[in-house]
Amino acid sequence: MNIVITGCSKGIGFELVKIWSQNHKVYGISRNTEKLELLRASLSNPANFKFLSKDIVNLNQHDIKDFIKDSKVDILVNNAGHLINKPFSEIKYDDYRDLMDVNFWGAFNLSQLLVKKLSNAKGQIINISSMGGVNYTSKFPGLSLYSSSKAALSVFTECLAVELESEQVKVNALALGAVETEMLNTAFPGYVADTKSHEMASFIVEFVNSSSNIINGQVIRVSKSNP
Repeated sequence: MNIVITGCSKGIGFELVKIWSQNHKVYGISRNTEKLELLRASLSNPANFKFLSKDIVNLNQHDIKDFIKDSKVDILVNNAGHLINKPFSEIKYDDYRDLMDVNFWGAFNLSQLLVKKLSNAKGQIINISSMGGVNYTSKFPGLSLYSSSKAALSVFTECLAVELESEQVKVNALALGAVETEMLNTAFPGYVADTKSHEMASFIVEFVNSSSNIINGQVIRVSKSNP
């Protein structure tokens, strides 16, 4: 398979690359060249990992053409995320733009750029959302903008599944609870999550393997705790 993963220089994306690159070709996108180099050096099969160090918000079709020569992409994991932990009264438009660009537009943009390759493979898109972006779950001070961006991503998932049904591309979102990552530590300093990054990555791989012909247009809660 050909798999594209964003935000793969750390956390869950990092662990997904480690798992999938053992047997599949993985294309990673992240802004941190140094961490991507270190990731490739740590892999058991580094030849299966190719990366592009660029902001997903600014990617265009020319970038994709140069980066992915294959005509098919089987899986796109929109994992890249940004977090701003700030009281509502202090949030500015620049905060909104920075966060929504990554958490929403980045996923929108890359899905659009890869839709033909995904269609050729009858592939699937996995959007990494958050329990904070799901109705009737616990909400926390300082995370109004982050949670709202993830709510937008969740609804986008439902809409895109309908739009791409004729292309035979399935689209689902995983609304994650607390996972031990740098982002969680930013949101909840000192909190130790029961779920580790490699455990969540393993779950995502199993979900993709088992759900490709069954589930579509769903926002699935994946959480032991929130946070």
